[in-house]
Amino acid sequence: MSLASRVALRGLLALLAAGVGTHALAVPTCTIAAGATLSFGAVVALASTGDVTTNTGSSLWVNCTSDVVTTPRLYSPTARTLVSGNNTLEFSLSASSPGGIELATSSPGTALEFAKNGSNQTVVLYGKLFAANFRALPSGLYSRVISLTVEY
Repeated sequence: MSLASRVALRGLLALLAAGVGTHALAVPTCTIAAGATLSFGAVVALASTGDVTTNTGSSLWVNCTSDVVTTPRLYSPTARTLVSGNNTLEFSLSASSPGGIELATSSPGTALEFAKNGSNQTVVLYGKLFAANFRALPSGLYSRVISLTVEY
């Protein structure tokens, strides 16, 4: 490579490097907690004890920066069944109360009213197992991973 080619190449590299800046633009952002917990605990005889409820307590939070101008909305497309082998146990999932209005399964979702100030805001989800769905299922660990989407 000739000296003129190397100089021209260095000039091109310098021009490319000069075009790559470190300009940071603030982007409105909402983050949802990973690993939130909704546990019904040990359900021994659901058929005889009646419905069982639980909630996420403070394990679920959403954090939106102050430049988010719309109301964040939450939904979960996940099937509302706990699974153990071939056995399934239906449950309800609500953002208002145990057995309340079901959390939406698609957009636009349930509106979340909280401060959008960049700090973690607790969002409580409620789960309910209905005794009528128990159907004398065998004992075992029934579980489900739930995907949650925050739309803003």
